[in-house]
Amino acid sequence: MKNPEDYINKLLAKYITGEELSEEEKKTVQYWIVTHSDEFSKLTKLTSSSEEIRFDTKYAWNKVEKHINNGFISEKKINHTSTKKKRLSLMPLFYAAASIFIIIFISVYITYSNRNKEELLYANNTTSIQTISLPDNSLIKLYPNTNIHYKSNGKQYDREVILKGKAFFDVRKNNGRKFKVISENIVTQVLGTSFLIDATNIETPSVYVKTGIVSVESSKDKVIIKANQKAVLNENIIKTDSIENPSEVFEDKTSFISFNNEKIEFVINEIKQKTGLEIDIDKKLTNNRITSKIKLSDSENIIKELAFLCNCKYETIIEGKHYRLY
Repeated sequence: MKNPEDYINKLLAKYITGEELSEEEKKTVQYWIVTHSDEFSKLTKLTSSSEEIRFDTKYAWNKVEKHINNGFISEKKINHTSTKKKRLSLMPLFYAAASIFIIIFISVYITYSNRNKEELLYANNTTSIQTISLPDNSLIKLYPNTNIHYKSNGKQYDREVILKGKAFFDVRKNNGRKFKVISENIVTQVLGTSFLIDATNIETPSVYVKTGIVSVESSKDKVIIKANQKAVLNENIIKTDSIENPSEVFEDKTSFISFNNEKIEFVINEIKQKTGLEIDIDKKLTNNRITSKIKLSDSENIIKELAFLCNCKYETIIEGKHYRLY
């Protein structure tokens, strides 16, 4: 039987140094990263140390082994006699981890299925906003250093997200199913709308509504806010007010994207990067060029606009997530 601590240590070493992992190994290490974010944060700091890089194997191993023995990766002490062979096999991997600055980007999507049950984990450890799409076609923009845990027990049950950090939600209505976000000290609940939650400050988490109506609740208070209103928690009391500058709060400068005689393949790739929308194209359309200003907030409008500009048709593969132009 595998020793769980030794096994995850080996996977982390392979992951950090870019060594190829099997699909099962990827899921294992990604799940560990999301559920051990503090430990992983320490590991990334170690790999990006500002100390002078020294291409010395013994120095690199000693540096990493020190953290391992202190309970950084594994709480077990390493027996130098019995693990000499193991040390030699892992030494090149940890040497690379200790001596190379690595930019980590994690976008974890893990699904556990038991008939209609779903459980998904996402994490954004980059320095830019990343867009993800949920199974119900809702879109979430994860700000840097943010992770979420999405749970659904089936189509007849409510949708639930546990948020750590800051995220913008564009929630699709789904047969009356409520969409609940549990964050630091507040619970936000909607049916279908768009809103921003900033829970980076656990003492004063805030909710900003872009469209629709949102319920915000703390242990002592509950309010209902509408479009262009905000709710801020302070000592368990929720205070509401209007949003002074909605375009800045929701960063609407990225809600449109302009193209000037660009190849359609380039346009589709740019749209995917900003919205997560998948668009396939027939080979006969690859010579098309696009000149337009496209609104990014509605997937259906995007595909209709592209079909009009290409003088072609489109089909829906997954509503709100995947289309094909032909």
